[in-house]
Amino acid sequence: MAPKARRTNREDTRSLVGWDGIRFTVPADWNVTGVSTDRSNGYLKVDSPGTMFLQVKWADRTARSPRSPADMIARLVQGLRRQPEQTDGVPDLRPLLDAYLKETAKRAKKERHSFECKVKPPTTEAGGERSTLHFSWTGGGIGQGKIWYCSVCHRTVIAQVVGRPKDPVGDVAASIFGDMRDHPDEPWTVWGLFDLVVAVPDGYVLRSHKLLSGYMKLEFAHRRLGRIVFERWGLANVARKKFTVQEWLGQTSEAGRHQAQYKQVEANGHAATQASGRVRGLLGVAAAYKDALPSLRPALRYEACAWECDETNKLYVIQTWMPMHAAVVLGDLVARCECH
Repeated sequence: MAPKARRTNREDTRSLVGWDGIRFTVPADWNVTGVSTDRSNGYLKVDSPGTMFLQVKWADRTARSPRSPADMIARLVQGLRRQPEQTDGVPDLRPLLDAYLKETAKRAKKERHSFECKVKPPTTEAGGERSTLHFSWTGGGIGQGKIWYCSVCHRTVIAQVVGRPKDPVGDVAASIFGDMRDHPDEPWTVWGLFDLVVAVPDGYVLRSHKLLSGYMKLEFAHRRLGRIVFERWGLANVARKKFTVQEWLGQTSEAGRHQAQYKQVEANGHAATQASGRVRGLLGVAAAYKDALPSLRPALRYEACAWECDETNKLYVIQTWMPMHAAVVLGDLVARCECH
């Protein structure tokens, strides 16, 4: 059994934020208010209940979108051969940081504030994996951050904590940057926001997401291994009403559509219902083959698990669509989903 996706290096007063390989902890009362689904140019914003906020931006040189038919063919061949993409050397971070600070200065001057910034000499971090520049600025507010390039994942990341002069920006930045990661430490990627923490195997990419106050959904896809969908409802006692968990699973998921068989199991210490079925019908099978191209192994095997967490009063549903002979991952997905 794979280890759970529990929050690491944190106290109970901190929450984990994970998005596309970027991972860090923030004070428990901070919330994610902005995300990007562009893997090659990502963005995260996390707001405090006061005047401070965190911004994280990254550029992934190995995940850029194809720009021409030739590029698409090259990426396809690379994927089939499973060869790593060639990358250039360490980029010059100073021009990138200067451009970033220039935009910050423009905003400050537009609001008629003087702007000053300091950039420390280059350093290396994370056992030599990162080339880093630390910076700080004042101008209407104050900011403290860093820009770095990771030689392992080939990402360039810039992160800063911003606040008012009275805010403890330096202390907060140190606590966040101290355990920030830019790529997974194992072949599973942790995704965490608000109070949902899940993990998916390496190679799955985010296809869609829905983040509402009482409902969250993350859908992931892999060209050869199918789809994974995580859903979480708040106020389980209201959402489920008088239905059993099995009835709820049959009504809110695709278990009924795939003529699934049910059995009672345990999920993270809770009574749960597991469903197993198969994609049926001409349209369903055709869509599965289309999603699998260029592979000829469509994701026809369906499995799902649903449970209610009494401690948090929330409902969880995990659904998977996999090729018939692919390894079963539902158990690991459930074990890595943090519900309390």
